[in-house]
Amino acid sequence: MKAVYDKRLGWIMKKKKIDKQGLTPRQMEVYNLIKDYIKANNFAPSYEEIKQLMGSRSKAHVHAFVHQLINRGWIGRGNGRNRSIFIL
Repeated sequence: MKAVYDKRLGWIMKKKKIDKQGLTPRQMEVYNLIKDYIKANNFAPSYEEIKQLMGSRSKAHVHAFVHQLINRGWIGRGNGRNRSIFIL
């Protein structure tokens, strides 16, 4: 991992480039929700907003999807910051 400065997020740790792995249909739906929200609002959605957009009842469910997308190399996240999800 290496530290990289992002104007919006500040210093973030970036993992070495990982080849993007395929997504399940539900993961792709969550990825598209996040991508469209960022495009429309110029900032990332909170877990609560993702939960509402997904129609889920649990933020733990959202947390699992976000971390699956991070591990598969589709999105990134700043450490210890709110609304720090970004598209890779």
